[in-house]
Amino acid sequence: MDNFKKPNISKKKKEQLSKNILETLKKKKECEKKALDIVIELIDGGLEEADLLNKLHSINPCHYEDVVEERFILKQCGYVMCEKKLEYIPNQKYKISLALKKVYDITERKKFCSNICFKSSKYLQNQLLTTPLWLREKDTVPTFKLLNIHTEKDIAYHLHTIPDGHTKSSTPLITIPTSNDTKLQLGSDQNVSELMHPLPIPHTDNPFDHGS
Repeated sequence: MDNFKKPNISKKKKEQLSKNILETLKKKKECEKKALDIVIELIDGGLEEADLLNKLHSINPCHYEDVVEERFILKQCGYVMCEKKLEYIPNQKYKISLALKKVYDITERKKFCSNICFKSSKYLQNQLLTTPLWLREKDTVPTFKLLNIHTEKDIAYHLHTIPDGHTKSSTPLITIPTSNDTKLQLGSDQNVSELMHPLPIPHTDNPFDHGS
């Protein structure tokens, strides 16, 4: 133990190290503030496409999720390029696809006015970087782009969707029994009668139809 010596760090090196730490903390704080300002702008909406794309390098996917959630609370479509209000928001957590005989969780889907906006938003979010904001200064800025879709047919082509606005990667929660089945296998905390009742279709435009 007597032979063990602490590294000999000069006073000048210590000062430089402290300076570097303070600069990093300052940079981190500045980047976080910038990201927060962008989040507020995205919640308010009304940005031009070029302006939006230029800001995406300064936020993370978690910031974008906050934007979608806040817009949903304001009953605004979660897609930042859409100005529509959410006229119809289902109370149900699940949606039944009678054609596929499956039930899907629509928690995320109902934050958007249409399938097109839902897919466009996910496409945008999936491009966002996950590296720390304050370490991106020397990174190559990627080319962000919006999903150029206008119809449900375009959605299927770009993202391989199945009916009712769910992607093939979506995992159905249950399978609806056929006429030969006698039981529906569900968790104890799920209400069978509630799940088996289709979502109500309002007289106004239904954002969950295939024409959205």
